[in-house]
Amino acid sequence: MGTRKVEAFQGDGGCTNTARGPYLMAQGDIRTLLRFIAEETKMHAAYAKKSGLHFGHVGDLGAVRRSLVEVLAQLAQQDEQFVWKRLADARETRK
Repeated sequence: MGTRKVEAFQGDGGCTNTARGPYLMAQGDIRTLLRFIAEETKMHAAYAKKSGLHFGHVGDLGAVRRSLVEVLAQLAQQDEQFVWKRLADARETRK
C-alpha cells in the first residue's frame, strides 16, 4: 500500500497526508453504524409488534435492504444483481 496523498476532509482525525487515517476512521464508523442498525432493527421489530405489523413497516425494511445491497455491491466491486443473487442463495440456505 502506498501513501498516496488525499484531500483533507472534515473530521479526518488530523491525518490529511495519507489515506491511512481517514480509512481507519471510516472503518470504525462503519462498524459503529452497523451496530446502530442492528439495535434500531430490534427496536423497529418491537414497535411493529406493539403497534400491529403493516406494509409501512415492510417498506421501511425494504428501503434499508436496498441501501445495504447498494453498499455491499460497492464494497465487493460487483453489480447489485450479484449481491441480490448471493442474498437469494443465503435465504435458501436459511430454510
